[in-house]
Amino acid sequence: MMNRKSALVALFTMVLAACASRPSGPPPLNPVGAFDFTTTVEGAAVTGTITIVRNGDAYSGSVGTNVTETIGIRSVVVEGQTMTVVGDTPDGPVTMTVTFTGDAFSGAWTLGAMGGEMSGKRRAS
Repeated sequence: MMNRKSALVALFTMVLAACASRPSGPPPLNPVGAFDFTTTVEGAAVTGTITIVRNGDAYSGSVGTNVTETIGIRSVVVEGQTMTVVGDTPDGPVTMTVTFTGDAFSGAWTLGAMGGEMSGKRRAS
């Protein structure tokens, strides 16, 4: 009887430890997909799409807008619910850092001395 009680206590302890070790909050962000966004550039509304694909352990893709040529993505970094995308433009690198709440995101972009706020949503697959 004592062995059975000890086994139950050990099992209960392991279950509690497993539950306590799970991180709280949403699961890590998956950057693969298409993300529609809006922003303002020099007073004009701009819409676009960030498209990210996975190639082995790396990510690549493109950024297209209604006012520019499509540019290639150099890097994608995810930290929790924040994604930073760097793309190469003829004028230098553009960096877009956005934080997600569900499928919606908001953040900012910079290109040299220019920059602005951006917001958008993951496109349904």
